[in-house]
Amino acid sequence: MEIVNHATGHTALLNFKPAGWFSKDLHRVEGFIVDKNKKKLNYLYGKWTDFMRVTDMTSYEEYYKENAHKFRNSDAKTPSTESPVHTPKKVLAKMTSFKMGSMGSSMFKSMSQAEPPESPGNDCEDGDDPPPKCDASFSIDIPNSVTLWEANPRPERTSEFYQFTSFTMSLNELEPGMESRMCPTDSRLRPDIRKLEAGDLDGAAAEKARLEDKQREARKARKGKKGSEWKSRWFSKGTNINTNEEDWLYNGGYWDRNYVYDLDIF
Repeated sequence: MEIVNHATGHTALLNFKPAGWFSKDLHRVEGFIVDKNKKKLNYLYGKWTDFMRVTDMTSYEEYYKENAHKFRNSDAKTPSTESPVHTPKKVLAKMTSFKMGSMGSSMFKSMSQAEPPESPGNDCEDGDDPPPKCDASFSIDIPNSVTLWEANPRPERTSEFYQFTSFTMSLNELEPGMESRMCPTDSRLRPDIRKLEAGDLDGAAAEKARLEDKQREARKARKGKKGSEWKSRWFSKGTNINTNEEDWLYNGGYWDRNYVYDLDIF
C-alpha cells in the first residue's frame, strides 16, 4: 500500500505480510516512510488489528542486525535471513493511494462502557467466530519506537454482537436532538437500521424491501424526466490536482447544514 502526502512529497510504503490464520505474521504490517527523494526516514511496523509503531532508521538497522530472524516470513517454505522489506518487491498492478489533506448507540452503551475482560493469556484459541487477533508471538519491539496507534480492548460482550468494537457500535448512534442537525440522507436515519437497533429483525427486513422498491421507482422517474439530468449534490467528477486523475471532488456546503429537505430517499 502506498500512502502519499501530496503537500510534502512524503510517502509511506507499507507491506501487509501474507500469513496463515495461526501464523505469527497474521495481520503484520511493515514498511518505510520516504521523502520526495526516496530517502528512507522512518521504519513503520505493527499489526493492523492491534497497534502501529515507528522508529528512526538508525534504531531499525541496529535492531535488524541483531534480530534478523524475527523478520523472517514464518509461512515461507524456504527460510530466509533477509527482512521482507530488504528483498525485491513484486510489481503491483495497482497501488491504493490515500490523499491526506463518537458517539455510542443506546443499544450498546451498557456493553461498550463495561470493563473489558481480562486477557486470555498468550493462547490464540479457536472459538465461535473469534475476533481476528492473535498477537502472542509478535516480539518485535525496536528501541526508540513511538506508538502511533493502539486498538482499544473489545467490549466484554463483543461475541454477542458480531465481534463489533466500541467504535463500530457507535456508528449508528441517534440520540434525541441530533436529527435537527443531520442531513436527511444520513444513513443513521434509515428506518431499517433503526429497527435493527431496536432488535426488530422482521420489521427491518420489511423496511429494507420497501426502501429497495422506492429506490427503483425513483431511478425510473429520473430517467423519465426529459431535459433533467440527475447530478450528485455534494460531489462532482473532475481532475484531482494532486494526482491528475479523474476523481470525485467535494463541492462544498455540506457542513453549512443548510440542507434542502426535498431529499426524500427513506
